Amino acid sequence: MLGLIDIPDPRYGGAPDPDDERERRWEPISRRISVPVFLSIMALVVSPQTPIAVSVVLNLTAIALCAYAACQAWASRDGDRAGRHDER
Repeated sequence: MLGLIDIPDPRYGGAPDPDDERERRWEPISRRISVPVFLSIMALVVSPQTPIAVSVVLNLTAIALCAYAACQAWASRDGDRAGRHDER
């Protein structure tokens, strides 16, 4: 009867539940990333309805905003907010 009780076995280290670990590590998206991505998408949506010169400028702006958002996301993943490496 006692064999039916499910207790963690100390021999295996009592590892945390993978779902709990995933929820603990989840972080909401930063505005430093979401705003440039949103503006980039809006520039790409609006650009076909504009004259050719404006469309080219909007497309270049969208590419620049995506690159900026990628740099911001890369810096926050490394824990380096300024984008510089600490030299010792």
